[in-house]
Amino acid sequence: MTNNSSKQRISITVDSQLLEEIDRLTKNRSAAVEAGLRLWHKQQIEEQLRNFYQNRSQKDIEFEQEWARSTQEQAIAAWDEFSQKPSD
Repeated sequence: MTNNSSKQRISITVDSQLLEEIDRLTKNRSAAVEAGLRLWHKQQIEEQLRNFYQNRSQKDIEFEQEWARSTQEQAIAAWDEFSQKPSD
């Protein structure tokens, strides 16, 4: 988590019913709001990643698949070479 010196005070307007429900669950509104913002931020990043991967072109997908196959083959060959060397 971040330390208090890097936090900023903000003012927000919240539905009174929601605030009552939050107050029943916690004594620390600031922590609840911060946790909610962290969750929202995480969801936004996940949505951006999902959109990126869902909107790739077929050409990009094929390139990534070929790159994965090639690097896997290189890694296996390097491992085979490494494991066949006599130990000192």
